[in-house]
Amino acid sequence: MDLQKYITELKGIRGYLASGILQYTGDLLIGDSTHDLDLNMVSATFNDIFRMAHDVCVKIGLEATREMVLYTPKGIVVMLCSGSTEKVHVHLITIVSNDGNQALAKMTMERIAPQIVKDLS
Repeated sequence: MDLQKYITELKGIRGYLASGILQYTGDLLIGDSTHDLDLNMVSATFNDIFRMAHDVCVKIGLEATREMVLYTPKGIVVMLCSGSTEKVHVHLITIVSNDGNQALAKMTMERIAPQIVKDLS
């Protein structure tokens, strides 16, 4: 399985800063960053926030969270879930600058998530 091809697709997005494919537990399977940051720590931290949103949404009857977007003055963090009932449950993270193409990041993540699940099955 070549997960690098999915990271390469994300790297082509305008404003790209970092990306990763994680197990739903927060363990980073593969990642990339244009900045000097501890991507393992960053992705695990955002994954915790994402999973808390999963739990709260389920408790109030909305089902598990599929996507989370956090806006900051200097960047945008997008997280996507492959689906909590999928055979393989993974989370994707992409970070772009605040003027980056977040729409393309979301579309790319939505398109590659099923392919990643298939590759990991």
